Amino acid sequence: MKKTIIITAGGLLFATLFYNQTLGINALIYSTFLIIALVVSKKGLLSKTTTVISALGMLTSAVAICYHGATWSIITYFFSTILFIGYVASSQSSIYISWLNGIYNSVFGVFHSFIYQQEETQVSQSKKKVDVGQLIKLIVIPLFLVIIFTILYSTSNPVFNEVLTAVDFSFINVFWMFTAVFGAFIMANIHQPLPIYDITARDQNYPNELEPKPLNEKQLKSVTNESQIGLISIICLNALLVMVLITEVIFLINSKSNHASVLSSAVHQGVYASIVSILLALTVIAIIFRGNVNFLKKNQNLRRLTYLWIGFNSLLVISIFIKNYTYIDDHGLTHKRIGVMVYLLLTMVGLCTTYLKINYRLNFVYLLRRNLAIGYATIAIYSVINWSAIITDHNIKENHIDPFYLRNLLPQNAMVLKKQGLYDEYTFNKNRKRRRSNKV
Repeated sequence: MKKTIIITAGGLLFATLFYNQTLGINALIYSTFLIIALVVSKKGLLSKTTTVISALGMLTSAVAICYHGATWSIITYFFSTILFIGYVASSQSSIYISWLNGIYNSVFGVFHSFIYQQEETQVSQSKKKVDVGQLIKLIVIPLFLVIIFTILYSTSNPVFNEVLTAVDFSFINVFWMFTAVFGAFIMANIHQPLPIYDITARDQNYPNELEPKPLNEKQLKSVTNESQIGLISIICLNALLVMVLITEVIFLINSKSNHASVLSSAVHQGVYASIVSILLALTVIAIIFRGNVNFLKKNQNLRRLTYLWIGFNSLLVISIFIKNYTYIDDHGLTHKRIGVMVYLLLTMVGLCTTYLKINYRLNFVYLLRRNLAIGYATIAIYSVINWSAIITDHNIKENHIDPFYLRNLLPQNAMVLKKQGLYDEYTFNKNRKRRRSNKV
């Protein structure tokens, strides 16, 4: 009975909040209901740290939608909701497995008992059959009989047919009802989420630490050869990166004399190049330090040179940061330029976790787990802030005004434009431009 009430309430609330409605505060209301419903369905839910943090992340992104409604906040809201459902299913899983569990339950939750025929679920399955059977007896069968006999009576009785014709059924909104059924289906899927057993168990039992394996003489020679190849490769890459850093310093010294287009190209190309180089660096390091190379007694030089390479890559990131900051100082803020700063921050995090991987003999799964979790947390925090308002305020104060760009940031920057007395001008021009495009 409790399950039926939760599913029905979920469907009705879903249709009320989201049929022909924008997200806004509706996302916050639905998220609150979702947390309450899952707490009622699954005892001890809020005793798990991961579920509490993911629930707070979902609520925070919903608040961000209420506050400014930027695209990033909406995207983060859906990712956070899926993550919360995944952590409810299995609180000890990695973040990517939790996303997978969240998607699985959102789409296939009601079919879980058919997918996994296990003895321990027979009791719960029998309960589900009783609930569904009772629901059919109370709603579906009587409704079906009423419709059939109504058709028969209206055909045989003209007076009854006239009464039915006189009744106005226009208040029934078929699409609203379909939305409610869809919302109830989602609630039925996720009211008691369960993990994908095999993948989740494998993830939970997979450690972050590498373990040495006993090697015979042939294997030891092969590992030693790999270490030598890695050593020569790292020496060459360090030499190449030193040359790149020297040219970066020369460019930064002459940056004030460069044209805006040159500086812009340098920033963008630097970011794109750093994306490729850092990913390649992580790949090379993961390959070199993937196994027993980590446990060779004579690999200290390889470790030191790899640490040096990580340090040089950090200097490259800092140089790109300086170029981007100079570009912002000269030409103002934009979402892309802020995005570059966020990417550089995540790059530094990736380099730090790579250092930890080598120093503590961790595996590639550790890099995947930590970097994805930190990346998600960074983007979640990023989405809470109304960057459009910050960009508008900064550019107006620093006299880097681009009317076309600031106009495209509406409505997130509306309050700043009102404060500066520019709101009426910008909205008038935007509406006039829209009317002209409609005429064309």
